[in-house]
Amino acid sequence: MADAPDLELLESLQLRFAMVSTLEQMQKLVSTLLVPLLDKLDACSAAVKTKIISLLSQVNKKLKGYPQATLPMGVLLESAFSRDSTAYSQSFRLMYITMASERADSEQLVAAIPLLLDGIHQRPVAHSKSLAVALLTSVWRCATLTDEQLRSFKFADNHHRGEVLLRLAKDVLLLSLALQSSENGVPMVGAGLSISGQSVITNEGKAPWMTDGEVLRQVKLNVARIVGSEQAFPIEMPDTIHEQRFLALVCGSGDAYFPPVSSLCEDSLKRMRAANCESPSFIGGVLELLLGSLPETSADDRRQPVTPGLKLKLFGYLNRSSMAAAMFPQWLQVIFQSLFGQGTSNKLRRQAMQFLHWVIRMAPVEQITRAAPVLLQGVRKVLTELTSSTSASIDGDVIRGSAYVAWGMLAKRVPALVISNLSHLKELFGAFAMESANVRLSIQESLLAMLPAYESSPLDEATGEQLLEFLQQQLVSSDVRQTRYCALRYAISAFPFARMEARWLCVLGLADSEREIRALAQSGLVIAPTLVSTECGRLPVLEEAIRFLHLRVMSSATIPRLCAGNPLVYSGVVGFGRSLILASGMAQSRARAESTLEPDIIDLEAINEFSELATALQRESMQTALTGLYTDGTFAKSPLSMWADVVGYALTVPSLSDSPAAMSQSLMCIVELLSLSPVDASLAFFAQRQKFKAALSARDPVVQQRSMQALSVVYAARLYSDARTSLDSVDVELWNGQTATYLKELAAVVGGPADSRTLDERQGAILAVGHISHGLCVARMALGGGESSWSDLGLSDLGLALEQAQAVLLASMAVASKTTSHPMILSALCVAIGEMGKSGLTGATGAVAQEAMAAVVEVLKNTTDAKVQDAAYSALASLALGKEELAAGFIEFLQASVKAATKKQIDVHFKIGEALAVALGRFKCTLVGVGWIFPIEPAAVYGESGLEANGAAIDVLLELVTGKMAVSPSPQDRQAAVVWILSLVQFCPRLAALTRWLSKLHTCLCSLVTDRDEFTQEAASKTLGLVYDMGDAGLKDDLVHSLMSLFGGASSSQSVRQRIESDEPLLEQESLGQTPDGRAVNTTYKSILSLASDMQKPSLVYQFMQLATHTAVWSSRRGAAYGFATIIERARESMQPHLKGIVPRLYRYTFDPSPQTRAAMTGIWRALLGPGLASAAEGGAAAGRSEWAASGTSVVEAHWAGIMDECLGSMGQREWRVRESGCSALAGAVRGARAELVVPFLERMWRMSFRALDDIKGSVRDAGLAACQALAAATVAWCTPRGTPRGTPRGTREAAREAARDAQALAVLGVVVPFLVDSGAVSDAEDVRAFSLGLLLRLCRSSGPYLAASASAPAIAERLLESLSSMEPQAANYLTFHAESHDVTVDQLEAARLGAVKASPIMQGIELVLEGLTPASMAALAPRLQAIVRRGLGLPTRAGCARAIVYLCVKRADLVRPHAAGLVKAISGSLTEPSAVQRQAWAAAIGFMAPMLSPAVFRSLVRHVEKTYVDRHDEDVRGVCGLVFEQLALRCPERLRAAAAAAATADDAAAGARAAASLVLLGCWDASEPVREAFRCAWRELTLGSGSGLAESCAEELLALPLAFLAGDSWPRRTQGAAAIADLARVLERAARAQPGGGGAAARALGALADRALPELVRASQGRVWPGKAQVLECLVLVCTAAAAAAATAAAAAAAAAAAAGHGAAAMPRAVGELLLREMPRGDPAYRRSVVAHFCALVEAVPALDMYAEASAVLLDVIASGMGSAASGADEEEPLHRPLQLVLVAAAVRALLLALPKSRVLAEEEAAAAARVLCAAATDGVWNIRVASLECLQALVESCCVGPGRDGLVRALDVPRVLHAIGVCAAEGKYVAVRTAALGALEAVLGSLPLIERVLGPSATTAHETLDLLASDPVPSIADRAKDARAKSDR
Repeated sequence: MADAPDLELLESLQLRFAMVSTLEQMQKLVSTLLVPLLDKLDACSAAVKTKIISLLSQVNKKLKGYPQATLPMGVLLESAFSRDSTAYSQSFRLMYITMASERADSEQLVAAIPLLLDGIHQRPVAHSKSLAVALLTSVWRCATLTDEQLRSFKFADNHHRGEVLLRLAKDVLLLSLALQSSENGVPMVGAGLSISGQSVITNEGKAPWMTDGEVLRQVKLNVARIVGSEQAFPIEMPDTIHEQRFLALVCGSGDAYFPPVSSLCEDSLKRMRAANCESPSFIGGVLELLLGSLPETSADDRRQPVTPGLKLKLFGYLNRSSMAAAMFPQWLQVIFQSLFGQGTSNKLRRQAMQFLHWVIRMAPVEQITRAAPVLLQGVRKVLTELTSSTSASIDGDVIRGSAYVAWGMLAKRVPALVISNLSHLKELFGAFAMESANVRLSIQESLLAMLPAYESSPLDEATGEQLLEFLQQQLVSSDVRQTRYCALRYAISAFPFARMEARWLCVLGLADSEREIRALAQSGLVIAPTLVSTECGRLPVLEEAIRFLHLRVMSSATIPRLCAGNPLVYSGVVGFGRSLILASGMAQSRARAESTLEPDIIDLEAINEFSELATALQRESMQTALTGLYTDGTFAKSPLSMWADVVGYALTVPSLSDSPAAMSQSLMCIVELLSLSPVDASLAFFAQRQKFKAALSARDPVVQQRSMQALSVVYAARLYSDARTSLDSVDVELWNGQTATYLKELAAVVGGPADSRTLDERQGAILAVGHISHGLCVARMALGGGESSWSDLGLSDLGLALEQAQAVLLASMAVASKTTSHPMILSALCVAIGEMGKSGLTGATGAVAQEAMAAVVEVLKNTTDAKVQDAAYSALASLALGKEELAAGFIEFLQASVKAATKKQIDVHFKIGEALAVALGRFKCTLVGVGWIFPIEPAAVYGESGLEANGAAIDVLLELVTGKMAVSPSPQDRQAAVVWILSLVQFCPRLAALTRWLSKLHTCLCSLVTDRDEFTQEAASKTLGLVYDMGDAGLKDDLVHSLMSLFGGASSSQSVRQRIESDEPLLEQESLGQTPDGRAVNTTYKSILSLASDMQKPSLVYQFMQLATHTAVWSSRRGAAYGFATIIERARESMQPHLKGIVPRLYRYTFDPSPQTRAAMTGIWRALLGPGLASAAEGGAAAGRSEWAASGTSVVEAHWAGIMDECLGSMGQREWRVRESGCSALAGAVRGARAELVVPFLERMWRMSFRALDDIKGSVRDAGLAACQALAAATVAWCTPRGTPRGTPRGTREAAREAARDAQALAVLGVVVPFLVDSGAVSDAEDVRAFSLGLLLRLCRSSGPYLAASASAPAIAERLLESLSSMEPQAANYLTFHAESHDVTVDQLEAARLGAVKASPIMQGIELVLEGLTPASMAALAPRLQAIVRRGLGLPTRAGCARAIVYLCVKRADLVRPHAAGLVKAISGSLTEPSAVQRQAWAAAIGFMAPMLSPAVFRSLVRHVEKTYVDRHDEDVRGVCGLVFEQLALRCPERLRAAAAAAATADDAAAGARAAASLVLLGCWDASEPVREAFRCAWRELTLGSGSGLAESCAEELLALPLAFLAGDSWPRRTQGAAAIADLARVLERAARAQPGGGGAAARALGALADRALPELVRASQGRVWPGKAQVLECLVLVCTAAAAAAATAAAAAAAAAAAAGHGAAAMPRAVGELLLREMPRGDPAYRRSVVAHFCALVEAVPALDMYAEASAVLLDVIASGMGSAASGADEEEPLHRPLQLVLVAAAVRALLLALPKSRVLAEEEAAAAARVLCAAATDGVWNIRVASLECLQALVESCCVGPGRDGLVRALDVPRVLHAIGVCAAEGKYVAVRTAALGALEAVLGSLPLIERVLGPSATTAHETLDLLASDPVPSIADRAKDARAKSDR
């Protein structure tokens, strides 16, 4: 029967398993027999299969009793995955694999994990469940995984492994504790899992981690460690793998049950590179976790959404992903599921709302437009479902607020959604009243976000009216602050400025209780300067606006606080109306062709400031507008009358008349109306004079002053109007009666007792007397030409009343000047006298005028009150204005008053200067003209002559100033001198009297410029410009020459230029005084003069002096009064033609290192370019605009070329200040500049900036660094892509913009990158080199797509690779040469350096560059890489190069393939370099490129490596060969395997591959452990899955190199070759035993191996003893025994075939045995012992071999000599000599035992000799020798004393001696093994005792005594055996 042998074998195996009694036995049987049994199941009969199943069942039962027994997991996995097994047998394998994972130790589990992952990937899905359970069990039971163990998984080499693990890891990390089945029996599925996925990782709920939380925690922790490890998942793996890792760790970080797991995952996420939120695969994975699987997915595979807690984490990635916002409709599903899905929470809703905000902002327009109705419906639903009770929580408020914000954002993106329907707007406004305060802010934000929709789309008339009505209702009726604010914002922004209804809402907003709303309302009423200059058409029509305001003011309002009676509302109406009138007037003035006045900044700002008219243009503009309102010919019907009603409304309403602010504004507008309108307006107000009189007692002095001015105007206008045509029309009763009486009443109040009236009443009366007197006198003088009297007009009583009032006033003044009076009274008296003085003090003589002046002077002397002083100086000026003869005394007094002032009382000088200008300039002074308030021309009053200046007095004054005061030692005199001159030339610029003084004034001012006082300097410098402007052409040239000569000491501007550019100061260091911080101002004026001289326009120095400033006085109120802004504006205009030359140099000067120069030049820059323009000092890059504003071009851009030439030229100058200012100016200009401007200068910029960065001066280096940083920031900004995500639809315009940006970026990179690579990165300056590399890295990170499209990528990569070494810290190089002194090995140090390279930012930049390579750029990069491989310096550079190549192979293999041959050739020449770390890196690079090589190149590579290994003897080189083959086996094992398994042909490639396999086998037995391990890894990969197939098919080829080594002269190589042959023989022997019948390919290969190897082994084993020869003998024995065993098996199967295959091998054992016997006496004890051991192996493996006759003599001699040598203590100098001898003896005894013949009986001589030696050894030897000797004696007794004819042998044995030896050993009390062996020998003797006694006589007594001794042994097993033996013997 064919199955009989198998069944018999199985029976014996079953018996052996049944007899198992110890763990060791069980372990041995399972390890050797389990896998063959399982393999047998695949090819056996039914009977055998039944028997095997029965045996396996028995094995399972036995294993339950031995839980410590382990299963051969590795072999099981190899068997399961390397064979085409039946499903039946495979199920058993999977069962045992799972069982093995539960029993294996950590090392086995770690080794099994990669195999399990491969199996899950390769095997059917049905097997995945068991393999997954085994995998997770292995992970669970693994101890803490080391970095080396994690690297052993080799996920980088096999991506499928990593993908499988990550897929399972994500499910495991999502798994929660035990899930109970639902009611219908279907298991519950965990969040984020599917039914099938959960079933796989839980083994259908049977896995231990489903019931034990601690087990699940450990599984998750180990899984998280693996997933988060960079050793397991290196950085060079594909991005998709790292994205899966990231998602798995995110899933673990949301574990709410196991905090350690979540913490570990969080830490791992922090260490990982940030997720690419724009990756479609990553965002797709996030969306899948959030949404689950698609509905069309099968039920078993459909994943559920993850838990709400994990969703919160995932939203964090969606909320910053443009890609997520472009994935429609997934984002819509996420939002609605999170808002309304089952199990949602408030936190999740909050995140969903944030994501909704993100989507609304970032989603493409097409998507958001399509989804807008649905989103709006969802937002409304959120607001509806979250009831008030729900929203009471903070989360509820946040969600509702977010919903409101989303509503507004949606309307902003899709205006059509709300623009045609105001219901959305009304609903949001209505929500203010219903929501809490927290939510109201969100509603406000929503409404403001919605506002642009109404701004961009004009409303139709009906909708606009409806919206305005609604907004007014909200503004008026709402108590919610946000409601009113939003209503006002809509009124301002949603309607044009010309819409008066909207402006009215702003006026109403001025009365709001909230400051923020009032400020907003005020901003809505501001008239922008552009509305006056360029957009006047956007202003409201003035007539319509006045009518509208009149209607609103005069109509009643339901809410008092919002009607015109509210002072705030009324102030707004008057202020806006006045601003509108002034703006319209300015616009009309500009439009007139004959107009010569242009509004400057002062005029434009005055429109909204509500201040008195300060310039002629303002006065003209107001007059033009008011006159234009007088349209209908009659005042009553004109808009002017309506405006008069509006401004006069405050006089009739108590609430307004009680408000000082409202009254002050009303009265100022009335005065302007009366003075600048036709006389009819004044006549209309005459009837309301009583209202003005009522203001006499007002508490506010401004109200009093303006009411009296108005009263003065109406009286003058009425009198002038009545008497202008005819004196008969004069109302005598009015004037001689009412008016005269009123004046007398006022005089009575003024002259009456001080305590009889209130202070306010007396003050009002005094002012009324002065103003009314002046007004009436003006009318009188206008009517009579200055010559008529009151009597001539028929108004004698009025004249008398005036004279009396005047006398009372003067008397009061005289009294007040000599007594202590209240400042208010003194001030009023001065004002009144001044007003009367303007008309010459009616009827007064010169003496009276002198007395009046004396009284005012006396007041000045006695008062310190500033207001009183102002009024007194004005009064003196008015007196001198009215009477010219008073001017001389006025000047003398002012000169005296200067001496009383202190140095710091600068304001006094300005007051006096104004007074002088008014008194001497008269109506030629601009202050007098602007202050004229009457509707009567001054010429009609004073006559033409009366308007002229007082020339004589001016001459006196200027002589005094230039001759005395300017040269006075008193600083006060010099200050007064310069201010007086300034006042005259400023306020009286057209005086002919000044022209002849200009030259002298210029000289005087030049001397004052050198004054020590700073104020004097600046005032003089500003006045110089005004003086220069007043001269004619010839005078101007003379003035310039004198000024430049003064400062430069030369007669020409060229000389001045030479002086300025030299190091010699223009003036003494102290001659120009100091700035406020104490610094000398020498450099300021030097810079100003240099700037003017450089322009070849020395005359510009005056303008520069006017623009420069150090002190704050010029921006004060007094400076504004002097009109310095106008001066600056005039200087600016004069410089406009020269801007092209001025701006570049001036721009650089604004960055001068000197603070004072920088401040002065910055002031000039600001002043020159005008207000509102960018400041170089503040904003860096000037964005200011002048005439270029309309075209959108900045000043810097308009002069860009000149500025760049100036800056770049300055950076190379000799003076450090110039270089520093050039650097700073360049940095300022680059910020914000457009790329197209910069590109032409970019290379020069970088070159000069780097030059400055290496400057010798520290401050210049700092400025150079700033310039470099500015250039770097700009370069990165220009070269950073800003496109929309891929796949997003783009419009034509957007595509064009993208194309323009791309072209711009490429142009910038085309300049910057080559310069950085060729110049910056190789610079000798360390700072320059470091900055260049840093910028290259930034460009790599931000400009990847652009770099990929440019030709610079190869150069960047090369330079960055080279910089890895140059930028390495010097400490690393130092440690390289001093590693030993710091207890650090060179390998450790190099590994650390390599780790630093991997983590280096430079390496990251290299990888970013490599990602974007194209085939063309790769073609350019490959030669550079080869050059670095061959000639690169430094470990970091070379290691980085290797890493770059590997990175390219992983990421862009298609690019590497054409260049792989060249790179491999270059690397192969560098394999022998000294650094072990670098050799490993090169080997890895070769491995990655190997699959890309052609067969010829592959063959050359293998031959090169083989030649390197064979020719080089140093360990390091051999090691790198092993590494190369390891990588080849890892990366292309199929190539090596297929070629090596091919039949022997003449194909060179196959031969090369087979040679490679032979070398790998040989290297597995290298003398060096690291080398050996590398080759073994390669061998495992090479033979993975094929078992012994490679050895069977290519045995002869595999022997090639080992045999060559064996035949060589090198002893180590002989040893290595022998070890390789032995290993091959073992593999073939195991394969032959496994093959049924013994006649398979393995047996044939083994026979062939023996035929080839045995002769060489025998030849190598002959001769002298050399180190390693023992290994050769071991190999010889192994090959011999293996071949013999194969031959014996083959003989049993087929005798003929066996004879053919193994004839030579069958005859070889004896020859080998003889050789071993010859070697036994030779060499040292260790060698001899190994020879004896090999002989034992030979005899044991070949039982039929009988060599006792030859061996006994040698072995007995070895035993005897060994015992003697050990006893004599020979070679005592060698401490190991005796132990080695004893071990040798023990081995020889065992060999003698094994050599005992089995097929014959020993001769008597043989027996006697053996017994004698053995008894001596048993008696005298140590315990191991005794044991061996007793076992041999036992076998000898059994051999000689059993059977017939043994009498002679019994005698030869000398049994008594044997018993004696046994007795001696039995008495041994220390070693149980000795006594056990003695008992065994004694039992053998007792078994033959009858024969012994028959031959030798009684011997039982001795034996029994020994037996009794053993029966009393303390060891029970010995004692029991001894007792049993005695009992048996007794029977």
